[in-house]
Amino acid sequence: MGAALSIFVLLSFSVFVVRVAAVALRLTGLTETSARFQALSAFTGTGFTTNEAETIVNYPVRRKIAGLLMIIGNMGFVTVFATVVVSLINTDGEVAAIATQVAWLLGGLLLLWFLMLNARADRILCALISKLLRSTTYLGQRRYERIVQLGDGYSVCEHPVRRSWLADQITLELSHLDQLGLQVLAVRNQDGTLSAEGFTGVSGLTVSDRLVLYGRDSGHDVLENSPP
Repeated sequence: MGAALSIFVLLSFSVFVVRVAAVALRLTGLTETSARFQALSAFTGTGFTTNEAETIVNYPVRRKIAGLLMIIGNMGFVTVFATVVVSLINTDGEVAAIATQVAWLLGGLLLLWFLMLNARADRILCALISKLLRSTTYLGQRRYERIVQLGDGYSVCEHPVRRSWLADQITLELSHLDQLGLQVLAVRNQDGTLSAEGFTGVSGLTVSDRLVLYGRDSGHDVLENSPP
């Protein structure tokens, strides 16, 4: 029973770590489904080469989270494998002892699987993790998302449109952005589509849209602190 309990604890810890990392990635601006998939991919070392993976590599904070997941994931798998081997050796080949270990392990895995699939338990766990991360780190405190971190203090970020930026409720005044050294690259509509035309002015905006801006990190930070 001891070995089965050890494996159950290790697997539970692994699931918890992936959940924490998924919430942390979501607080950096990723969607829920993308954050969970990328957290699981990094933890297992699968390394899917998708466009979403590029959003992890090009974002310093996300890259750190993914790196920690890779390290913890490798350590966890090695520990689980070693525990299984030791537990089988200690049974001395006795069928009854092996059956007992397998039964306890399967029972623990079924319980863990049930908790993972329980939507209510998952929501409560993620809400608690999110609250803890927001109170102890800077994750989730910025409203904008850094898409690509470039050299010399420049980056491409997505900012949610605010009413104070709009001259007549729908048209964006670019003079304020020019003063901050920021350039509009595109507009992400609320349905997720990108509009990337030549911008001499931006009209037809709503507060549900997001601006894709290029410029200095200091300019992004100033814009973040602008009135709502």
